[in-house]
Amino acid sequence: MKKDRGIIGLIILVIIGLILLKYFLNFSVFDAANSAQGHETIGYTQSVLNLIWSYVSTPVTFVWTKILLPILGILWDNFLAFLSWGKQVGQH
Repeated sequence: MKKDRGIIGLIILVIIGLILLKYFLNFSVFDAANSAQGHETIGYTQSVLNLIWSYVSTPVTFVWTKILLPILGILWDNFLAFLSWGKQVGQH
């Protein structure tokens, strides 16, 4: 069984957890964020994310612009060509 669910699964799990906290314990994320400790936590988290982004921004940007964006362009062009071909076949 694979344990790695990826970032999307983690985000969904966090959202479900927050919904359950609100439903069962009447916990408000917004009230917690407005407290002094909440401000400190948010500031710390922002600092950590900024530090991480400073290291990964160059490779992520390179991969996006040089690899993923051209692949998505090719896929989109092929999809449009397939739709055009389908219309031509459907007319005969």
